Order: sequence, then C-alpha cells, then structure tokens
Amino acid sequence: MGALDIDFLFHPKSIAIAGVKDASIQFNTGLMFLKALVNFGYQGKIYPLNPRGGEVMGLKIYKSLKDIPSEVDYVISAVPSRNTPQLMADAVAKGVKALHFFTSGFGEIENIEGKRLQDEILGIARKGDIRIIGPNCLGLYCPKGGLAFNPDASTESGPVGMISQSGGNASHALAEGKSRGIHFSKVISMGNGADLNESDYLEYLTKDPDTKIITAYIEGIKNGPRFLKAVETAAKTKPVIIFKVGTSEAGAEAAVSHTTALAGASQVWEGLLRQAGAIQVHSIEEMMDMVVAFLHLSPPQGKRAVIVGIGGGASVILADAFSQAGLSLPKFSDESRQKLRGFYSSEAGRIFKNPVDINNLESPKVFTDTIKMIDDVPNVDFLVLHIAFDHFGLASQEDKALMIEVYLSLILDLKNTISKPIAIILHSFASEGAKKLAKDIGNSCIKEGFAVFLSIQSAAVALNRYVEHQQWLKSL
Repeated sequence: MGALDIDFLFHPKSIAIAGVKDASIQFNTGLMFLKALVNFGYQGKIYPLNPRGGEVMGLKIYKSLKDIPSEVDYVISAVPSRNTPQLMADAVAKGVKALHFFTSGFGEIENIEGKRLQDEILGIARKGDIRIIGPNCLGLYCPKGGLAFNPDASTESGPVGMISQSGGNASHALAEGKSRGIHFSKVISMGNGADLNESDYLEYLTKDPDTKIITAYIEGIKNGPRFLKAVETAAKTKPVIIFKVGTSEAGAEAAVSHTTALAGASQVWEGLLRQAGAIQVHSIEEMMDMVVAFLHLSPPQGKRAVIVGIGGGASVILADAFSQAGLSLPKFSDESRQKLRGFYSSEAGRIFKNPVDINNLESPKVFTDTIKMIDDVPNVDFLVLHIAFDHFGLASQEDKALMIEVYLSLILDLKNTISKPIAIILHSFASEGAKKLAKDIGNSCIKEGFAVFLSIQSAAVALNRYVEHQQWLKSL
C-alpha cells in the first residue's frame, strides 16, 4: 500500500473553527486557534462557529457550518465531545475535506462513552470521505500553508518535519528549534491518531519535498510492522530522529491514558529502531541537537576529534565526555606537537595535546595558524571548538566578554578556510551576564551556519550518533 496523498491537509483555502466565543470570555480555545491563525498570517477565509452567533475580531460568527455561504475545506473542533457527532454530520453535508479535533474525551479515556463517540465520528467521517486529525491534539503547523497552533511560532519554513503524539512536545520542539535557528516544514500534533496515524504521516513526510529531516515524538503505534517498514524506507533517504517514550511500565500506562497508544519494552524498541536506521533520542533537546548536526555538519570520515578551546579544566571534562560517548581523541605526533609549540612564546599555561588548551591567544595569526595546522593533521576527522563563559575566575564580566568576542570573531573567520567539519560548543554559562553572552554568540554562530551545541555532554552524544549514522549509510 502506497503513501496516502494528504498534502491537501496543509494547504486549506478556508477554515471553520467550531467553539469560538467572543473576546469577553477569558479562556476560550476556539478563540485561541482563531488568534493563532490570524496572527500567523493565514491567507484563506476563516469562519468562526458558535450556535449563539455574534461577532469576534471583526468576523461574523456563524451558528453552524450549514450557514456558511462558501465552501469550507478544513474544520477545527474546540467543542465538547458530546457535540462532535453533529459537527461531523454537518461537515459531511458541507463537503469538508478534513476535520481537526482539539476536542478530547474520546478513546484516550477509560470510558465506554468516549470510545463509542470516537467510533461514531469515525463512522460518519468515512461515509463522508473526511480525514480526521486527532482527536485530542493541537493539529497542524505549516508556514507555507499559513497554519499554526502557536501564535508566536516562526513564519519561516524550513527543512524539518515533525510527527508528535503530544501537543505539548510539538510546541516544545517549535520553541526549542526557534531558539536554535531551526525551522520546520510541517509539525503534526496527531493525538489519538484515530484516523490518520503515525505511519500515514511518516510515509507522507518521506515523500514530502519540503522535508529533509524527519523527527518524531512517539508514545506508541497502531501497527508495528507497518511503522517500522515506514521508518526503514524513510531512513534510506532522510535522517529519521525518534524520541520514543512509554518504554517503562509507568510510562506505558501514561501513554495509554494520553493517546490510546500501545507502548513497549525499552530494549525491544531500541533494537528495532536501530535496525530500521532511525536515530533514537531521549529528549526534545537531544532531538534538536541531532537536527543541528544534520543541518550544519558535513559528514566526518570517522570518530576522531580534536578539541580546541580555552580552559584546562574544561578540556579535561571534554576529554572524558567525548571518550564516554564513543568518540576518540587521537594523540598528536611529536612533529605536530613541535609545530604547535612553535606558534607560541611558551607552553606554560597551555596544553598542546588533545584537547588543546590555547589559553592567551597572543594574536589572531597564532590562532589561525594553530587551527590550520590541526586541520592538516591526517588522523583527524573533525574539529570541536569550545567556548566557556564562566571559567575565568580572575577576569571581570567585561574582560570575559571582550576575550570571548575576540575568540568568536576568529572562529567565524574560519568558516571558509578549514576543510574538516567544525562543531561549536557553548558551555559554562551560569551567571546572567554569561547567559546573555552565550545566547548572542550562539546566534552569531548559527547565522554563519555553524553546528552549535549548548553543553559538552549534549555535543558528545549528538556527534557520536551523527558519525555512527553516517557509517550506517555507507554500509547500505
């Protein structure tokens, strides 16, 4: 069975939102969806719905779908579950193509009525050839289609697609991505997946030309063999990064309560995902680390890294973290070490091994010559430059900022002069001043296309996974 053609979901020309109340009601989900679409810049027609009628944000509130004089492609349901069968019947009569249920209270609850309601709306939908998104989800985000459930989400389309069985984690990924210069093609908050499920969306994103990297937050699956086949197919052409939860007994129970998903044992999932070619992560932050690697790092030839930065203590921490993650730190030859010594007036206060501590840069030329020499070392696959922010005990905040700004400018100048992949690690920013400095410097590096990681441990883990995935691709 081929992938479903569901691209129409992401480009509706008109949207009706059921359950919109006027702005005097403080918490109104329907109104929040309306504001999100308007603020995001959706260009199609929007029709608020409420049996009471009225007006909101300059738009007429229609009493039912049948009262709308024009065609409606897409409906968002923010009404109580007991009212959804009538809404679905009206949608069939109106010729609606898709209905997104934010509404909860269906198969995810331990309640016979909830399951009955879900079966009822599914039956009506299938008779009317309507696709259901959800229930119990935030729905779709697609900048090219003008769709958003977060009013402050980026309007810039990017190469990353996401499938999420949690609305909260979909929002988290959007926010985390935005803070790290990552933009999405589509984010699908799918909830229960009563109609369209995780396999449908994965097969779609595999063929979607706007999506170059696929990410997923998965609590459980409807059809294990189909899903793993979809992962295997996708992973041969695009990175597939999966955050699988519900692998503990407590997590599995929570997953069922959340989305009716069937979970599974940790070891089983780990083995199956690895075999299918997916990259397994254990948090949204780790997911974004992997996206950063795929977006901004050219594939290293192997696991041999050289770490360069300022701070002997930081260098030791880095060496431990990289070794524990599975990366190797090759020793320099006597000849290479002698070349390094020759660049500096003294070896005192510095380390000319691997990691390399270049405390007191002396001059821009010395720094550039150091990195170029390391770039030419034959047994090195990639470079890691680290920037510490709270590691200089004798320096004032102003002096720290000046030193780091100089270091940053030298790093940015390397972009087009170094042949090997380069990763940047920002770490040790506990003070408020250092946090702001780290954010500004991180943004500068991101704009220049560097792979930027926010901690030593996260960088080590992500880089090792990235290299292993490249090795897996070569083995195909």
